[in-house]
Amino acid sequence: MVNEYLNYSDFIKSQNKDGIFSHPDIQNALLMIMGKEKNKNLELSQDEEKKIAKNYQEMYMALAVIRWCRGEKLGVARQKSLDQMNNFVKSKTNVAHPMNKYLVGINGQMHREIAQINMMDANSDKTIKMNSDLIKKWSDEATKQFQKCLKELNDMYKKYMPEKDIKKMPATKSFETAKQKTQQLMQQLMAQQFLKQRAA
Repeated sequence: MVNEYLNYSDFIKSQNKDGIFSHPDIQNALLMIMGKEKNKNLELSQDEEKKIAKNYQEMYMALAVIRWCRGEKLGVARQKSLDQMNNFVKSKTNVAHPMNKYLVGINGQMHREIAQINMMDANSDKTIKMNSDLIKKWSDEATKQFQKCLKELNDMYKKYMPEKDIKKMPATKSFETAKQKTQQLMQQLMAQQFLKQRAA
């Protein structure tokens, strides 16, 4: 009787794509109610969760390095980099994508940790003191690291999107928008750093 009148797939397809029924946790709970196995395509593995966290942290660190190399105080570089990551995560508005909740959770945890570090760390008011060639090399490597991590997150994100509908899905559009904004920010940072080095 459970499935005699209600087809789970048709029910989900009939719902608002940005609504609560599109959330992967809700979809899996509905499957459980109907006595079915969870849909593994709606869940991330532990390895994937770790990969998301690692890439998020490395992207943040790369941004902080670039900003510090640009001459900002360490505390300011950390905070502004966190703000950039926060904007990146906030652009993930589609609840249907399983990566989004992990990004939001990691972002919240990083906000708490960085706020505490900035308050307690005696180095927060320091600017970088290194040879300019070394600063440039470090900044260039940080830029490469940022782009590598962004690509890995993007590739993982696409894995969970249906191939035929990937361009139409709101989650893909918001992720692509976030990717473009982040790349624009990186280009602005690099241009500012270049101008500063030429002026020196």
